[in-house]
Amino acid sequence: MKPRIDIFIFADALGWALASRRRFAENLLPLRRRCETLLGYSSTCDPTILTGALPSAHRHFSFFIKATQPSPFAKLRHLACLPEIIAGHHRLRNQLSKFIASRHGYTGYFQLYSVPFSKLPYLDYSEKLDIYEPGGINGGQATIFERWEQSGKPWARSNWRLPDPENIAHARREIEKGDVELLYLFTARLDAVMHRHGVEHPAVEAAFEHFATQLQALADLASRHYRDVRLHLFSDHGMANVNTCSDLLPRWEKLGLKYGRDYVAVWDSTMARFWFPDEVSRRAATAWLSTQADGEILSDERLAGYGCLFPDRQYGELFYLLPSGSLFVPSFLNQRKVTAMHGYAPEHPDSAAAWLSNAETLPVAALTDIFPVMLAAAHA
Repeated sequence: MKPRIDIFIFADALGWALASRRRFAENLLPLRRRCETLLGYSSTCDPTILTGALPSAHRHFSFFIKATQPSPFAKLRHLACLPEIIAGHHRLRNQLSKFIASRHGYTGYFQLYSVPFSKLPYLDYSEKLDIYEPGGINGGQATIFERWEQSGKPWARSNWRLPDPENIAHARREIEKGDVELLYLFTARLDAVMHRHGVEHPAVEAAFEHFATQLQALADLASRHYRDVRLHLFSDHGMANVNTCSDLLPRWEKLGLKYGRDYVAVWDSTMARFWFPDEVSRRAATAWLSTQADGEILSDERLAGYGCLFPDRQYGELFYLLPSGSLFVPSFLNQRKVTAMHGYAPEHPDSAAAWLSNAETLPVAALTDIFPVMLAAAHA
């Protein structure tokens, strides 16, 4: 029997508000803290968890950006003539995404979502490499797994591409071997179920209960192979029910500004990001957006406070953010309403992530604090 194992459990979208309201796994994980999240989505948050760096340093924020060199999607302009019922079909998009990833050697998460084929030739993609592998972070930072490897302690992690049952089964096998001292378990089912049903649906309640049962079983198994079992569960962000759909995109397109000539934009689910070739277009866009009640323009000062001000404006020159509970319909990521969403202002109560543990650790108050805890475990 080995003396100790630290099990770090990533639970996508298990926010502080959700964990607190449900008293999720309270007996198993009694040490609980609100964990401040970041502006953006998992593509922003996960690299921070893995490196301890802010987005402005690790250079990850959202997936699609303005192309500054020939776009990898240039040839997709020929598909712009397809009728929407075909162009937007998920099977076509999925197969095309796999083909593009293979053709360009992308190893990270890659999906075309609902970006119009007519707009793709103006865009590039930011997460081309697997952020869980060495060299995958755009800013060059080493991930926690590289640091664990350097420590000499035996460790294992999940495959983020696999569903939760397979990743949990893998974690159980590693625990049963009794060799690893550091284990990273990746789970994403709660995020998927809440996107589909909202945060209070019976299916969501069942998913939380099932997850709690699985965690207890994992802890019980580990206690039979290790004298000291330390469980640390954390998330990247929370989740909010969608109660308002914004049609800002079709209204914007009636202004008369031409995509690719007067501006380039990416319409994420809850945030629109713009680039402009000149001040005339910028002023016109800013003036119009300032009058729209759907959301708000984010100042540079606010972006800097979030750690998301990129000096080269790689991810946008102007950011327009919706309030919690609102969703762009349509957007480049979804054509229809999604029941629950994240990606709102980090300070909103529904946005906060959670840190739940059964052991005292270094203080965790924000996503940047998780990396030091995982690193300390490698040297305990």
